[in-house]
Amino acid sequence: MQKSFFRRIKEVLGHDSAAASDLAARFLDFQAVLDGNNRTLEAMTEMGEKLGGDYLFDVNYTRSAYAALFAAISDSLRHFTLLTDNQYPRLAEVLARIDGLVQRMLTGIEPISSRLVVFYPEITWDMAEEVGGKNYHLAELANTLQLRVPEAFAITTAAFSDFFCHNGLEERLEGLGSADDGVLAELRGTILAGAFPEDFTASLASALETMRLRLGRDGKLAVRSSAEEEDGDFSFAGQFETVLNVPCTIEAVQGAYKQVVASLFQANAMSYQRQLGYDPGKLKMAVGCVAMIDARASGVIYTAAAGKDRGRMAISAAWGLGPGVVDGLTDADLYTVAKEEELRLAERRIGAKAQMVINSGGDGVETKETPVELMGRACLGETEILALAGQALAIEKYYKIPQDIEWAVDNTGRCYFLQARSLRMDESAAEATAKNIEAVPDSYPVLLRNQGVVVQRGTTAGKVFILHHIDELEHIPKGSVLVARHDSPHFVQAIPILNAIITDIGVPTSHMASICREFNIPTVVNTGSATEVLQHGQVITLQAGEGSEVVVYEGIVQSLLREARRTGAKLRELYEFRRQKYIMRYIAPLNLVNPLEQEFAPEKCKTVHDLVRFMHEKSVQALLANAGRKRRGLGGLFWHPGALRRLTLPIPVQMQVIDLGGGLRGDGAGKVTGFAEVTSVPLRAVLAGMLAPGVWQNEATALRGVDLLSGMTRAADLAGEGAAVLENVALASSVYVNMSLRFGYHFNILDCYCSETPRNNHIYFRFVGGAAAITNRSRRIALMAQVLAEHGFALKAKGDLLVGRISGQSRQEIEGILEQIGRLIGYTRQLDARLDSDEMVNTLARRFLAGDYRLAP
Repeated sequence: MQKSFFRRIKEVLGHDSAAASDLAARFLDFQAVLDGNNRTLEAMTEMGEKLGGDYLFDVNYTRSAYAALFAAISDSLRHFTLLTDNQYPRLAEVLARIDGLVQRMLTGIEPISSRLVVFYPEITWDMAEEVGGKNYHLAELANTLQLRVPEAFAITTAAFSDFFCHNGLEERLEGLGSADDGVLAELRGTILAGAFPEDFTASLASALETMRLRLGRDGKLAVRSSAEEEDGDFSFAGQFETVLNVPCTIEAVQGAYKQVVASLFQANAMSYQRQLGYDPGKLKMAVGCVAMIDARASGVIYTAAAGKDRGRMAISAAWGLGPGVVDGLTDADLYTVAKEEELRLAERRIGAKAQMVINSGGDGVETKETPVELMGRACLGETEILALAGQALAIEKYYKIPQDIEWAVDNTGRCYFLQARSLRMDESAAEATAKNIEAVPDSYPVLLRNQGVVVQRGTTAGKVFILHHIDELEHIPKGSVLVARHDSPHFVQAIPILNAIITDIGVPTSHMASICREFNIPTVVNTGSATEVLQHGQVITLQAGEGSEVVVYEGIVQSLLREARRTGAKLRELYEFRRQKYIMRYIAPLNLVNPLEQEFAPEKCKTVHDLVRFMHEKSVQALLANAGRKRRGLGGLFWHPGALRRLTLPIPVQMQVIDLGGGLRGDGAGKVTGFAEVTSVPLRAVLAGMLAPGVWQNEATALRGVDLLSGMTRAADLAGEGAAVLENVALASSVYVNMSLRFGYHFNILDCYCSETPRNNHIYFRFVGGAAAITNRSRRIALMAQVLAEHGFALKAKGDLLVGRISGQSRQEIEGILEQIGRLIGYTRQLDARLDSDEMVNTLARRFLAGDYRLAP
């Protein structure tokens, strides 16, 4: 097809070899871009399937698969650069950045960066590893979603490496997999006694001076962990240290930094890392220094209230600082918001809130009794709840999955977001639990029913272990049901051997709750009296369903134990597997969706998928612009024997067709051809629509003098825009058409690729002009927009200009849409002079879509 196209262009253009070569080369580059994009998408799909968790593979597969993908996208970019005359040089930079990120994941090489401290506004999309997951996501809320977050900067993983190197700690990280508590305690002590490199101290001092200028001399910081994978696929909720209320001095922040870094090697954190398959000592810690908010109230939002219930969100709130909620220290308020067309407060449960966490007078924080007048009062009013829910919904929409969000409201009523991470939900387990709810014999006494809030669904059985002190965790027998007064992230030490967790006090938004979901441990919190009702050593069966559907039976109810919980599947997922799977975050997500939005720009491309999408759209536009330039030069090129074929149709349209290869039947010896000789799939489809009975209105339409003068002026203006031509011309191949039509003062441009490969296919349609007043012309645009919207077009309309785009449809779908466009072209030719009201626009649009082409009111 490509050779016949090139030969045909030379025949058509005769002796103008430069024009022939250019037009042929442009079309071949366009096809090469499509081919490269297709190969990229096929490689992307295969990698997505293999790295999704259903296959076993080694790193050699990932390297070879990525090499094939990179070769395909590089070919596409090379031809795209030629097609667009290097109009988008930044794409090469984007691809190089993506390739660097992937290569780092494949080789395990540390990020090449000399930056030790980065303020949040400077954090870009490719810095997730350098600043850690928690810093990265919080900065993204501010930089991309324009939400309010505190002033903050990140201390990078490069600084972590420098600190360890400076103190000679790198060798001590080897062999930590078998380290006992004594070895870990010694390592933490060495870290806490460590010294800082001079450049680290200088960078940190400079950042703190900036913070003091912004916060005032009395400003305080929260120094927070932000490990490489923290708040990524796994939350690490509550595993690392956070130091609150830290003065903005170099001594205080360095001390807090060492505490946070040392917490990477706490027994809890090391146990968590081992369970997730990490090689202990390999995980690096970035740290966030975030301005403290003097919080009136704070809490957590789950944008999906429970399990599969994505139609509601849960907001927990308590007085003072966040630990009251996230550490399960108090019985917090719980607000449920229905995610309807307008957010609605569906349920409100006011907690006792007996304790609250506040900033202490000096450094640090303290827990104190809540003033009596605040205990029974709601922390948030309905207006505040709905405003908070609206912002949380925006975060969920951006990340496209439910979110676990921490927030705080200061004494002036301003809301700050402190954290956002994916909310883990086990939908398959929920479905299994729902199926297992069935009648239980009366011989099993019910000990608890519908008390508490379900954090993780599931059905399990075991002996009750009443926990009185944290140090009793090491004595819990395997298969126990842990029953405690409060929840705690320290429970992670026992999670590998636990069958379930039940607490008297707690909320479904605590750190412990996040961890239980990660490991699929059936969990119920806030029962109020589990430690009093259940007895130590008692054998029970727990059935945790939706919301508060909780039943605890005495004894083992075998009929309910359908399948073992699948914690093992998560525990077997090794870090090396995840590291390779994470490569897909730089390949598969699609951030560029609508080409009509300002966000559709080279600098917004973050993934290989974005590059493919951008190049496809801009390739179509480049081909369209190039075809327009060639059309405008046709007058001097085609007036020689056999150059053009004039198309004769039984409607008042004169059209010249240039056959680019397979567009027309015959050898072109005769200069006149008819519809029967048209073999171009897209051209034939649009002509069939134009020839449909009833769409072509031939009767004269009366124009007012002002309309006629307006139309004549518009025609002169539009002829100079390059979109209009003095002849109706179509460039056509077997699968492609670029067509310009002028009917009086109306101008249409249609560009279409229609092949057997849906992702290659597109339609670009542009209409402008008219002879009537602007009000009537705008009404015609509104009518055309209604019709095209029904067929799925992305549209942009302004005045009497309409631009529509659609892509990715099958050949049959494209043909059907083109036929409708052909009908629309004929139907609306003189329609603007008849559109006297907005009501008539809607009436005629409905008629057209129903196949009724009458213009009478």
